[in-house]
Amino acid sequence: MEQDASQTQGTLPIAPRAEAGRSPDAATTAQPAPSLARFYMTSDLRAATGLTRTHLDFYLREGIILPTARTESGYLLFDDEELSVLRQVIAWRQDGVGVRDIRDRLGRTPAGEGATG
Repeated sequence: MEQDASQTQGTLPIAPRAEAGRSPDAATTAQPAPSLARFYMTSDLRAATGLTRTHLDFYLREGIILPTARTESGYLLFDDEELSVLRQVIAWRQDGVGVRDIRDRLGRTPAGEGATG
């Protein structure tokens, strides 16, 4: 029985297109692939940092960490940058820096305290 060409076409590997005067290998190594955004849920942040839910909730209420996005279901999402901020906050806290000082260093305000006017 012969296979239809349309059925096998999608399964064939596609070689990268070579730019003029370059080999296919040079074209694929010339530019790094764009990094995909990585999002973390609060449980992922807790697992990555060892913080308790209470501590993480406190940092959220105090405006020290800020959610990057929210899912349709309402879950908070955080990106790599916010994870780095959280790790820096943990280091500062271990060095004895107070929450207000950390908030000032980050230039953030507590949740619920916006600019009035």
